Amino acid sequence: MVLLDSNIFIVDRFFPRDALYPQNRAFIEKFASIDAAVSSFTLLELCGVASFRLSSDELDDWLFGFDAMYPAHVLDVYGLTGNDCETWWNTFVEGVAANIAKKMTFGDAILLREAESYQAEAIVTWNTKDFSRRTRLTVLTPTGFLRTH
Repeated sequence: MVLLDSNIFIVDRFFPRDALYPQNRAFIEKFASIDAAVSSFTLLELCGVASFRLSSDELDDWLFGFDAMYPAHVLDVYGLTGNDCETWWNTFVEGVAANIAKKMTFGDAILLREAESYQAEAIVTWNTKDFSRRTRLTVLTPTGFLRTH
């Protein structure tokens, strides 16, 4: 499974004139064959960013029908099932705080926690510098991923 960053979807939906758009679109068209996924947290982040440009109905489509728009799995929050809230929360905060201590933003720290917890094959993002030297996971741009797979 490859865990995807929100910037891939932001480029696809809002920046069709961006120089990265053709490469981004080529990557998206490979989702079904690469076991692509987004975390529930990334989906919420994406909807927050998109809320400035989408109607309420479009936001509902993204939030509740994302997998119909993009052939990517939406992952449940790691570790939530089978744990009481306090146990899950403590583990979640410890993991995110450890990543923040690596000089990461809150959103990137959560994405990394989910990727490592799910033992993702790679994180794919246009901002590889945000994850470089902060994880043992492979971190690639969409273009880099397509070149190697």
